[in-house]
Amino acid sequence: MGIVETNGVDFATFQMTGSAKKWWRDYLLTRPARLPTLTWDQFSQLFLEKFLPIILREEFRRQFECLQQGSMTVTQYETRFVDLARHAVLLLPTERERVRRFIDELDQPIRLQMAKESGE
Repeated sequence: MGIVETNGVDFATFQMTGSAKKWWRDYLLTRPARLPTLTWDQFSQLFLEKFLPIILREEFRRQFECLQQGSMTVTQYETRFVDLARHAVLLLPTERERVRRFIDELDQPIRLQMAKESGE
């Protein structure tokens, strides 16, 4: 588990100012104390729902649904995939599904090479 997953929420909320800080305080005041700490994915989803207009979220989700590696390098594709995947949490709710989708949309020669190296 990386640093973002373990400390990301604390770090992000510590940096908040203005309306974001007020939103977070209000959220904490209304959230039942017995619930477990939010994960980074849960926090990101709440934050985006609050501060990113629905029309943009829907556009990013659509872009994610159509995303393929195409002419991008694997690194460029991975960066774009991660950026857009946060808007498609309902489409791919688990890490396993996100990994499968990432691999499925890589260029065929790369997928074949990965299959050879994994012994499939």
